[in-house]
Amino acid sequence: MGSVRLTLDADDLIPFGTKEKKLTISNDEGSYELTFRIHSESWAHFELSGPGSASANGGVAAVSRIPSSMELWWAGSNGSVEGAYWYDGFQWQRYQIAAPGSAATDAGITVASRIPNSMELWWVGPNGSVEGAYWYEGISWQRYQIAGPGSAATNSGIAAVSRIPNSMELWWVGGNGALRDAFWYDGQQWQQFDITQPEMASRNGGVAAVSRIPNSMELWWVGGNGSVGDAYWYE
Repeated sequence: MGSVRLTLDADDLIPFGTKEKKLTISNDEGSYELTFRIHSESWAHFELSGPGSASANGGVAAVSRIPSSMELWWAGSNGSVEGAYWYDGFQWQRYQIAAPGSAATDAGITVASRIPNSMELWWVGPNGSVEGAYWYEGISWQRYQIAGPGSAATNSGIAAVSRIPNSMELWWVGGNGALRDAFWYDGQQWQQFDITQPEMASRNGGVAAVSRIPNSMELWWVGGNGSVGDAYWYE
């Protein structure tokens, strides 16, 4: 019985993904084809949207409301708000939530999914407003405004959490350098207040938040002096 060697060349050393290599063995009794699968577990990558599609200084936000889906948003280079969604077994699809000129191209964007059949998105407008959009399964995206012009720094970060299904909380840096908070409970209107005094947050810095347990939230931001501020809340 003879032997046949499977030879790998440089093209077979893939950085990510899966590639098949076929080997044919022939003898007097016939031919046999063997398929070998070369698999790499490194990160795979691809381009979701081409050059010029996004602001080079803007934020990006994502959520997975159900295990079989992901959704992504960013500020376009023309100040639009762009979205893309993926469902298991399908290709990514693109759409636009807000027309050109609707978003500050240097500010952040954030999202929360408080229940599996809903998503809520927020961003800073070019005039310093704070804009929102919400989606419920079976209904198109709807727009609203949380805070009027001048309420947010146009380079501001923005963050959100939903600690319980009937509530959402949102933070951003105000035009006066204060850290601003807005909260919502099901059946009530949005309410706002300042967490810090003016000039305590960087107008160019990020904001991040987490809710590790349903009755608590913790918030971090970059200070105007380059420090990192922290605020926490317990029910």
